Amino acid sequence: MKNAPPGYACPFCAIAETLPSPAPESAVVLVDTNVFALVPTHHYAGIKGNCLVIPRGHYENVLDIPDHLGNDFFRATRRLAHAMLNAFGCEGISTRQHNGPAGNQDVWHYHLHVFPRYTNDGLHAGQKVPYTTEERIELAASLRTALR
Repeated sequence: MKNAPPGYACPFCAIAETLPSPAPESAVVLVDTNVFALVPTHHYAGIKGNCLVIPRGHYENVLDIPDHLGNDFFRATRRLAHAMLNAFGCEGISTRQHNGPAGNQDVWHYHLHVFPRYTNDGLHAGQKVPYTTEERIELAASLRTALR
């Protein structure tokens, strides 16, 4: 399943190329050997502080990603979950992942969404709303502090 158009300029690969010292506006929260995490450009249902866990290498979707990266994804997701609990006082954590146009994938580079959750927060029915650059940088800084 390949959906990226010819000549696709992958935004996640562009950020990965800057690691370990990304530009602040990229809102990178965590950098490991094989994965990194950032606050994306949008949040849902007013629930702020969501992150994406992204492989540093380019894999379009779940059908492409190698098995050996599983531990890296679980470790980063667990670390982000603890950081979200500490930074935001959320009551739970959700993850989701999309593949292909019918699966609502809109960036052609595998990534896992990690969301702070609150009782009756309406995440699944919520609108996709852009963050300001300042919001992303501030949220990323809060999460980086909570990761320590």
